[in-house]
Order: sequence, then C-alpha cells, then structure tokens
Amino acid sequence: MIPDEIIPGTGYDGLYDCGDNTSMYVFEGTDLSFFDKICGNVTASGYSLLCESDIEGNISRTYRGDNLIHIYFTPSDKKTRLISDGFSDDLPAQAEKSGDTPPSFIQFEVDHSLIDCGMCYIAVCDDGSFILLDSPHWYSVNDDIRIIEFLKKLSGEEKPRIAGWLFSHAHEDHIGKFNSLLEFYRERADIEAVYFNFTSPEYENILYESNVVSGAEKFRSLLGEHREIKRIKPHTGMKFRIRNYTFTVLCTHEDIFPQNITDFNDSSTVYLCECEGTRIMLPGDASALSDRVLLDRYRETLACDIIQVSHHGHSGLSPEFYRRAGAKCALFPVTQIKFDEEYDRQESNRTAIDLAREYFIASNGTVRIPLPYSPGNIKLYPDETFEDFEGIFNLWSYEYPEEYKDRLYREFLGRRETE
Repeated sequence: MIPDEIIPGTGYDGLYDCGDNTSMYVFEGTDLSFFDKICGNVTASGYSLLCESDIEGNISRTYRGDNLIHIYFTPSDKKTRLISDGFSDDLPAQAEKSGDTPPSFIQFEVDHSLIDCGMCYIAVCDDGSFILLDSPHWYSVNDDIRIIEFLKKLSGEEKPRIAGWLFSHAHEDHIGKFNSLLEFYRERADIEAVYFNFTSPEYENILYESNVVSGAEKFRSLLGEHREIKRIKPHTGMKFRIRNYTFTVLCTHEDIFPQNITDFNDSSTVYLCECEGTRIMLPGDASALSDRVLLDRYRETLACDIIQVSHHGHSGLSPEFYRRAGAKCALFPVTQIKFDEEYDRQESNRTAIDLAREYFIASNGTVRIPLPYSPGNIKLYPDETFEDFEGIFNLWSYEYPEEYKDRLYREFLGRRETE
C-alpha cells in the first residue's frame, strides 16, 4: 500500500488491482504541477529516483524504496496514475557495449501444423545472448525444443543465454511453450530476467477464459519455483535497456481502467524496441481499446521501421495506427491460410502492406533481419512445418478446398529448399 503522506488530501478517484501485488491509484483532472507534487511526496518519503521519461508530454518517473513506485501523467486525459509495485525486482544492470555480435531481429516460424496463432520473436544481442518476445501455443508441440536448438545454432553455445524474455499478455498462444520450457527444459538455457504485466484474475471487469487463468497461474507458479530469474512488471512510460536494445512501454492493461476489458487481447503490453537506429513496434494482440489509448497519446512515437502486425492480423489495431507507424517491414505472426482469409476483410492488414516495402508471414519460414534495417537485406530460413489438415479439422472443424491445399503444399516444398 501507499503511505498516507504520498497521497494528497483530496484522495484518489480510482483504485485498480493490477495483479502480482501491484495497485494503481488514479487521479483525474490533474496537470503537471499535480504530478510534480506527487513525485515530491514520494521523494520526501525516502524513495530514490531510478529513471524517468518524457514521451510527447507523457511524463513518467520510477522510484525505489520499500517497493517500486511508478508515476505517470498523460495530458490527453489529464490523469496522473500512481502504481505501487510490490512485485518487481530491480532491473538488471546493463553495460553500454557487451560484444561484437552483429544484432538482428528474427520472426521465428512457430509450428503451425495444428494451430494458426502463436508467435515468437528473437533479438540477437551484441554479446551473443538473446531477447525473446512471447512463445508459441502449447499445440505447437515441439517448439520449446525447437527454440532452444535454434538459439544454440545461432550462438554456437551449448546453453544459450536469454538476457530477457518479454511477454505481451497471458493468452495460451503467447505463453504456452515458455511454460513447458520452464517446466521440463529449464537446465538447457540460462534465463536472466522475465518481463510481463499480466492482469489480476481477481479483477471482475475483465473477461477471462478458464484456460487463460490456468495458463497464467502455471506461468506464475513456475517462476515462483525459479527465483534465480529476475521478474519485472513493466508499466507505461518505463524505458529500460537489455544489452544493446532499448525498450519503451507505450501501453498496458493499466491504461484501460476503468473501462471493462471485454476483449482479453486489450490486456497486451505494447513495446517499442530500438537498436542501431532501427525502431521495432511490438503490440502483441493489442486491439480496439489499446488502439484508442495509443492514438490519443502518441503521433511521432508510433513511427517505426519494422512492425509486428497486431493480433496475428485478426481485428487488432486500426488502419490509422499503421499509417502513423509507416513501417517499411510488416511481420505477420500467422499462417498463410489465415492471412489469405483475413486479407480482403481487414483494412488494417492492407494498410500495413501498402505502406511496407516488404512483409513476411510466419508460417512460411523463419526470417532474420540484420540491424540496422535495410529493405531487401533479409535472411530466409527453410520452411520447417506444414499444416496437418486432418488434425486441424478434428480440432477446429476448419476445412479447405483440395486445390488450395495442394497449392499450399507445392509452395511449402519450394520454401523448404531456401537457405
């Protein structure tokens, strides 16, 4: 809880259970002078400033005392939010430069034999370690091992080093294989820190599915068994470094309160990643409510070179978001089948592609992008997995014309020869 001397005598206008022993106090109708007053109260209570940021007038400051306190002011809605975080460890210390490995950003081909969703992105750091974002669905049955083997091949190390593993939200197609990796293969990789900001299962104004609750509970339980891994709960406005990459948090579920999150995808944390002058936008599955937050607060900040298309290209962020992003490279964490189905009805997908110089669909093979990004300077890996159409039908009742399935298979055989 927040000490009484920090909160002004007027009190707060809203209180939100953020999950993981973290609470947010919301003050409405405020300005920068109010924000500064709150920060002064925090400092006077013995807290030390860790970091601060100013993103188009959205000001944030983070303090450490008995717990972590994060405060940010957003002029678009004139709100000051004070977050008391009793969960997060201190951010790991980072050297300015750790090595000479050329950095790159990778869209990993998850096993899409039985599932069209799921995603995993990998950033190669200058010391040969890695940063990951999300993990495949548990129906991508062998992807825990495939990820480890891929990292071993890239690094040449028997035990790959994961400097940070970031997560957008707690859907099973984003945390599933991390859970199994931690449960069964923990000794095969060194994981330094995990970054996630998941919602509280006790908060009643969020629409939960039972598998979301159980998957998130397992995620937290497994991390509890491995306290050697640092745990950080990112909040909006935070800017932190992992090796030679900088991450800025642009939106979390904390920004949606007091609205109800009726689409769990709007619990996604939206990250902006920067390395070697290249800006990479990573919105996870952010959807309509997150879109409103992002468009109200940011304009220039959304501009990027590479963009992960939200929610696998299924009704995620708006066309205006992609216009402001203006990315030259669009990454679709989805299968070719679902991409084809969505293309005609999703203006956002068409907008992202129209603005891009190139785009890549995850089911068609792993893509490695050297940084700084330059269009056309891409490494394509052989396509490793193909749809099990009978299994898909038995699981999801999806059926496709034989001619279409034959065409997809011929294209797959062609991609298998890529090296």
